[in-house]
Amino acid sequence: MAESLVSGVAERLGNLLTQEANFLSGVSTQVELLQTELKQMQGLLKDADARQDESEAVRQWVADARELAYDAEDVITTYALKVGSRKGVGMQKVVKRWACILSEGTTAYNVGSEIENIKMKITNLKTNFRDYGIKESIIQGGGSSSSNERERERRQTFSHLEHDVVGFDDDLNKLVEFLLRDEEGNRVASICGMGGLGKTTLAKMVYNYHKIKQHFDCRTWSYISKQCQRRRIWEEILIKLLSPTKEERDGIQKLTDAEIVEKLGEVQLQKKCLVILDDIWDIETWNSLRAAFPLKNIRSKILLTSRNKEVSLHVDTEAFLHELQCLNKPRSWELLEKIAISRRKGEDMVCSEGGFPLLQYLLLDNLYSLEEWRVQEGAMPSLCHLIIDSCYNLKTIPDGLRFVTTLRELEINDMPKSFKDRLDKGGPDFYKVQHVPPLYLNAVTSDWSLG
Repeated sequence: MAESLVSGVAERLGNLLTQEANFLSGVSTQVELLQTELKQMQGLLKDADARQDESEAVRQWVADARELAYDAEDVITTYALKVGSRKGVGMQKVVKRWACILSEGTTAYNVGSEIENIKMKITNLKTNFRDYGIKESIIQGGGSSSSNERERERRQTFSHLEHDVVGFDDDLNKLVEFLLRDEEGNRVASICGMGGLGKTTLAKMVYNYHKIKQHFDCRTWSYISKQCQRRRIWEEILIKLLSPTKEERDGIQKLTDAEIVEKLGEVQLQKKCLVILDDIWDIETWNSLRAAFPLKNIRSKILLTSRNKEVSLHVDTEAFLHELQCLNKPRSWELLEKIAISRRKGEDMVCSEGGFPLLQYLLLDNLYSLEEWRVQEGAMPSLCHLIIDSCYNLKTIPDGLRFVTTLRELEINDMPKSFKDRLDKGGPDFYKVQHVPPLYLNAVTSDWSLG
């Protein structure tokens, strides 16, 4: 959604203003004004995103908003990187993708002109939205609502997973076997376990499994979360199950809650549906939704994920309960070998989002050719222990480690002194690991030289 993209850009500009003020000298006021313009446009994009089907013009305006957000981020970050390079200071906190487009002619004057040009385009775009009748939402920066929207977007299920996921074969087979049974009763399956174990990833694998696609007439996925919006979820599920026309969709939005519940019950009775409810936090949330999901005398089934085992037992005492467990050290290394090492290209290694949901222990040992290691946000949400040993050409620790909030022990062995110095307090990489308890942030080595 364009709204989430614009929100992210506005947030990152705010971070730049706070963390990299020295590199925005001469344009900081204009950056603040640009951030305000983006937030105002974000308030219009929630409604505009939802109404793209109405008009080609609206679709084009939403696309324009997306491009303006990218332009704004490119201009500001390019300028900050340029100033940083002139001052001889490493800009490790700034995203590096813009480094290749720096030009010698970048000045506060022409950057200011570019900002004004972007602001003018945003103003014109906001006018178009308002003239069309797009409603403006109140944006509360960093609030739970906006973060929940970003999480909802991130967890939506698409027609395929971004990459192969390993370590779930047995889990997948057990769930699929249950869901394919047609006998009466036992209509609910649940995946339980602590956060980061891969409940959503496993549910996506089930959703996209070829036998599941063949068995069920229709499938639907909804992300529930702590901020459960019952009406929105009911409408979302009904629309996905019916695949209605625009006129029919408008009619659904006019139904009362009781009528929505009745129609949801009918379609689950008439068709063989698979309804996946991802991330149900508590029993109260299920109780608010349960009227729309009859469990008797239907051919449809429900698969839910929850951190709370009691939720699953409450939904249906006869439910198929599947509890995920953490991987041990040998299994964790096997997982890394199958995904990360196999994806390594020469001197670069990438750990992709969602690739290591169960990984707790990671040892990088004697990878002499490794120069760059990248970790995407959400790649290793369960990682607790990381050891880097004798990877002499690895220049820096990956920026993505700052998102691994579960990390409790970082051990550095036999690495160059320059690598260690970057991790010391005040070093350019310290912000990436400052969340790791100091007691366990060690540099255990006998020789930091390359000699």
